[in-house]
Amino acid sequence: IKRPEAGGASVLGGGGGQIMHIPVHARFRTDGPTGIRVAMALSYTERESYPFWEALGKGWTATVESLILARNEVISWFTGGGRPEVAGPVGIAQATGEVVERSGWRTLLDFAALLSINLGIINLLPLPMLDGGRIVFVLIEVARRGKRLAPEKEALVHFVGLMAIITLAVVITYFDVLRILREESLFR
Repeated sequence: IKRPEAGGASVLGGGGGQIMHIPVHARFRTDGPTGIRVAMALSYTERESYPFWEALGKGWTATVESLILARNEVISWFTGGGRPEVAGPVGIAQATGEVVERSGWRTLLDFAALLSINLGIINLLPLPMLDGGRIVFVLIEVARRGKRLAPEKEALVHFVGLMAIITLAVVITYFDVLRILREESLFR
């Protein structure tokens, strides 16, 4: 059963010379008395080798496409297109395990690249304690013609940002642990 929304399948089985149609439905657990496990439905993948310069170009194109995808996702959060799916270190560890279990090591490399791009984008958000927040302070300094904000004020802003980030990390970790205890996947 590749997709649970397909409504299940009928399996022929039985004993004592009788043939019975036994309905089987997919569950989102990898164990069970039926001996059937749910696996990610993957289409056929063909591996191709390219000359160095062509591979470099294709890698660059894939990176740009991933950046555009991430940008469009963030925009959709603010335009009502969807809610953000976030995960902290615990959730990322869970997702990494699921990727390896369901799809293998090659897909893990794609996942790691996407994760790296997402972390880079998050780091550039204009929030205190992140590089994007520091960029904002530099831009303020440029706008004030080289005059810095008082170091105490900047430190206070970064401290408030740090407290917000720590609070957010605790809340996200709580929901990550809750998702694991409920045996739910990040990949719905």
